[in-house]
Amino acid sequence: MEDAGVLIIDKPAGITSFGVVKKIKKWLRVKKIGHGGTLDPLATGVLPIFINKATKIAQFFLDMEKTYEVTMRLGLETDTQDIEGKPLRVTENIEVSLEEFLAVMEKFKGKIKQVPPPYSAIKVGGIPLYKWTRRGFKIDVPPREVEIYDLQIKKFQPPEVEFTVTCSKGTYVRTLCADIGKKLGCGACLARLRRLRTGPFSIEKAISLEFLREAVRKDRWQDYLVDINTALEHLSAITLDEQQENWVKHGRFIFWPEKLTKPLIRGLNKEKKLIALLQPKQVKNGVQLRPVRVFVTS
Repeated sequence: MEDAGVLIIDKPAGITSFGVVKKIKKWLRVKKIGHGGTLDPLATGVLPIFINKATKIAQFFLDMEKTYEVTMRLGLETDTQDIEGKPLRVTENIEVSLEEFLAVMEKFKGKIKQVPPPYSAIKVGGIPLYKWTRRGFKIDVPPREVEIYDLQIKKFQPPEVEFTVTCSKGTYVRTLCADIGKKLGCGACLARLRRLRTGPFSIEKAISLEFLREAVRKDRWQDYLVDINTALEHLSAITLDEQQENWVKHGRFIFWPEKLTKPLIRGLNKEKKLIALLQPKQVKNGVQLRPVRVFVTS
């Protein structure tokens, strides 16, 4: 039986998320592999890597909220909105108090509009925006609504400010830094970014690439593989009888008499093994469950 599950990697700086996937695929020699949410080369932290059958669940983690540890540099605006970009404006004398910073930060909590940065992977006409920018084209992209659930300042020592942010899918933290800088009047950019959490996966459970490489050499890497059912423990579960299990395995709808409110439900057999992910639809006298991902077919 092939190994399947999720590796929670602490991505180092200086490598793309695809680069991490490429390395791990080479080391493990697995058939299928993918990651759950891109991190820029500058960023470090939690990068879930889905192995073999676990790639079936990767899409369900992309929409989850994420938490980052952020360091922003006041007084510097760049073309990429981060410290590695070309300087556009430098403010030498930064006259911003902690009270002023907190007042401005408060305005960015909740639902906000963000204009995606020019160096982003959003596609325009089938081509990533950063490629248009590199070719010298200025493309106007409409603002998008994102949500900032929490902002907590950790250290205020201008020109650097450290804070944590918990936000929705699609939030550009470098744009958040740049927009805060504009409101303050001194400009700002992202200096460092570390992802602490994506959905149920936290940095406390993450391992480095070096640690994984050593585990592969010792043939112990499977010890750090989170099985699919455990990775999905945040979802409610129901236990299927033998007939229901058989129907689900063949992609058939089943009826459930009790109310189920969650958008996805784990279907387990009597041994508590994950059979499928089920999508509920309210019908008369109960719920109709449709298999959207089946993990056991025999």
